[in-house]
Amino acid sequence: MSLPFSRLRLLRRSFLVSLVGMAIYAGVSPTASAADTPPVQRHIGIIGAGQVGGTLGRLWARAGYQVMFSSRHPDQLQDVVAGAGPNARAGSVDQAIAFGDVIVLAVPYKAEPALARQYGQALKGKILIDADNAYPFRDGAIAAEAHAAGVARYSARLFPGTRFVRAFNSVNASTLSDGGGGTTEVLYSYTDDAAGAVAAELIRVTGSVPVRGHDL
Repeated sequence: MSLPFSRLRLLRRSFLVSLVGMAIYAGVSPTASAADTPPVQRHIGIIGAGQVGGTLGRLWARAGYQVMFSSRHPDQLQDVVAGAGPNARAGSVDQAIAFGDVIVLAVPYKAEPALARQYGQALKGKILIDADNAYPFRDGAIAAEAHAAGVARYSARLFPGTRFVRAFNSVNASTLSDGGGGTTEVLYSYTDDAAGAVAAELIRVTGSVPVRGHDL
């Protein structure tokens, strides 16, 4: 037996109301999409706030991650922080390491040995993403040593006990300034599978494509 049209309309409306109620009860907006889902709440400490560190930190902060830029003069980072928005702040290197569960190295390569000596203990157990490139004309003998051993492996040995990842050194930061557009490929290598997964996530957030590099 068919139901009157008015009865069918009432049943359909009741069904839709029930669906909305179930979504609200589950804490999900009925209009939410995957794009609206906030990222995993990571804290990222960036050592160095030049073109590389500043660009990456800005993209991550705007995507919803908590970011702390650091340098020897954190009081000079106000413009970088302002450009990154409310999820960004500035601090000393010590503060950035304590703040972050992910730490990014974005400094001249020749600074890495000194950073390893001074902060190696504090960095142990952290995901450490090394975005530095070793240039002999700028970094001197250590660059030649690193290239002879393989830069990624050399850096990983400088920071034992970290969950080491090498990433973002294969691209110019200027290509990422407004996001990679979904076509920029970023090579990444790692010593820890979970750290590698986090690095891939952070690469995608910059609008780039993670491409697995060689084993470390």
